Amino acid sequence: MTGSVGKTSTKEAVYAILNTKYKVLRNKGSMNTDFGLPLTVLELDTGWKSIVKWSYLIFRAFLKSFQKLYAEVVVVEMGVDKAGDMDALLSIVTPDIGIVGPVAPVHMEKHQFANVDEVFEEKSKLIKALPEDGIAILCADDERVLGLRTGRPKGRTFTFGMNPDADFKATAIEENTSGIKFNLNTEGHRVEVHVPVLGKHHVNVILPAIICGMAMKMELGEIVEAIKRFKLPPGRLNLIEGFKDDLTIIDSSYNSSPKACIEALKTLGGLNPKGKGRRIAVLGNMNELGENSELLHAEVGSQIHQYCEVLVTVGDAAKIFADKAEENGMKNVFRFKTVSEAIEKFKDELKEGDIVLVKGSQNNVRLEKFVKAIMKFPDTAEEVLCRQGKAWERI
Repeated sequence: MTGSVGKTSTKEAVYAILNTKYKVLRNKGSMNTDFGLPLTVLELDTGWKSIVKWSYLIFRAFLKSFQKLYAEVVVVEMGVDKAGDMDALLSIVTPDIGIVGPVAPVHMEKHQFANVDEVFEEKSKLIKALPEDGIAILCADDERVLGLRTGRPKGRTFTFGMNPDADFKATAIEENTSGIKFNLNTEGHRVEVHVPVLGKHHVNVILPAIICGMAMKMELGEIVEAIKRFKLPPGRLNLIEGFKDDLTIIDSSYNSSPKACIEALKTLGGLNPKGKGRRIAVLGNMNELGENSELLHAEVGSQIHQYCEVLVTVGDAAKIFADKAEENGMKNVFRFKTVSEAIEKFKDELKEGDIVLVKGSQNNVRLEKFVKAIMKFPDTAEEVLCRQGKAWERI
């Protein structure tokens, strides 16, 4: 599976369904590159910067190359940063089912992609690599992706989304702190689906997983029941209890892009704080946007005032969020250069009943540190937050 947003979450949703019936192997975390994919197939972890650990892993890889894979199904996400990346990934695995989610303007720095069309062309190779009897599962809410159905056999191509023409449509979407609920409409049937995750946009994570389950000969009833076990990976709109009474954290600190940031803000705007609580957005830089970075930050920034009462920005690029929010009338706006400064100077500003969305890119932002500083049980960080462990502590 590939796409610009939601790859890891989609992979986990597919895993939650298929793992109830099959022995499933999947990428650990976001090991979705030509480096991480072989490790996944060999069921190995990364050695990071440890020569000793890498020596051990190479030895284990040699032994495992002679062993039969235990899994009946392998579920992998495929990430691309530049032209040619997908070719490398497809030389490692040959897909039978390909899922393509929305494509967005990401990975657009120097030596990456020049525009969204290039991003799409690279990701579309996944579908073009499918065998004749392969199944394509395509996001109908993205015109580029939807166009990949052209020339493909209808019985082996399925579309999903909120587009009225999608084969699998989501309607009557509702959201609260217990999760999302929607009606799944397909082939004249309507089934209610409830999933304990935040974010209406995660419908486009759940729908392809449901289609994948059906493609693997599972009954719709058992699929709908299985998806109730789905949990979002760390740092993807997870609810975490804060250090003050009724302080709620929406942890989306893993990464950020324009589309994902807007969807996260919509989620924040749809929730009601308790008592005198406020909706607070803590937003960091959105990285790898290339020469359009300033424009894309401005486009997101111009919408922030619709979804929250307080804005905190972290990083130089994120200051544009603050500028645009103030232009649109926001009064409670705070700018910080680093996450450490934000923790030191803003933590004590939080009040009982606040709902705090935390979202930013990883390199030089690392807002999971802010989440850890304001969560009620920081000793559980290794289990619930992204980028924990000794290797990340040194960065």
